[in-house]
Amino acid sequence: MRRGLLLLSTVLIALAVAPAATANKPAREVSTAPDDRVITGQCTFPVLGHIEGSEIVTTFTDKAGNPVKLLAVFPGNTLTLTNLDTGKSITVGATGSFQLRVEPDGSGSAMVTGQGAWPDGNPITGEAGIWYQSGRVSATFDAEGNTTSIKSTGKLVNLCTQLAS
Repeated sequence: MRRGLLLLSTVLIALAVAPAATANKPAREVSTAPDDRVITGQCTFPVLGHIEGSEIVTTFTDKAGNPVKLLAVFPGNTLTLTNLDTGKSITVGATGSFQLRVEPDGSGSAMVTGQGAWPDGNPITGEAGIWYQSGRVSATFDAEGNTTSIKSTGKLVNLCTQLAS
């Protein structure tokens, strides 16, 4: 459906076979920022994305060890976007959290809260751009991973305009 939710759907499908009851101590993993990424097809020019900071992921499992809930936080992160045609850069905050939960029937919900960018288009409308979120985007999925609802509270701003000028 919307490319910005493709990752959420993929994770949901992977978690869909897990029952909701949790019984094990959650696993906590701290990782460094992902590698730089060139974003194409969203602005009329290629954009280099660079994240500074870390990600802390806590995964909750059921008695059998299957993941049923994932919480991730991005404390104090920043995102620098650079127009590769002109060299113009902007740096924005990228601090927030991500939550993913799977219900016993395989359906689930996901929520991204805080500040950060959607590099694969607007998560609500699908409109091209690099969309900066300040607020919350939440979605629900059926057992097959299809989006059943999605909403945004706060603001979504296309950063391509700022990078073009």
